[in-house]
Amino acid sequence: MKKITLLIVFIITSLFSMSSNAQSNEKSITAIYKGMTVSDNFKFEDSKGNPIVFHDEDQSFKSSITLWDEGLIGKRIKVSYKWVDVHLFNEQGIATGKTMKVKRIFNYSLL
Repeated sequence: MKKITLLIVFIITSLFSMSSNAQSNEKSITAIYKGMTVSDNFKFEDSKGNPIVFHDEDQSFKSSITLWDEGLIGKRIKVSYKWVDVHLFNEQGIATGKTMKVKRIFNYSLL
């Protein structure tokens, strides 16, 4: 039940978190794209096999490729991201007043 509630919170957060505050400078990594998680997050794997999950893409980012394309699974991608705070919502879509730090993609390119 806790996992379902957390999943719902992540989905609602993804849909309704329009404002965020950047907490650090932009960082970049090169990783293998593994597709979407059940929470519609973007999953990658680094060169050591460690999973890396990004919460979402910045709304202002535009690209000729999209991580929603399953054809990119298994491809090496350079990802630029920042840690941001997103607002959390309950199951009814009402803001809880709490925030959570997540990794937000600001840019990516196929290598």
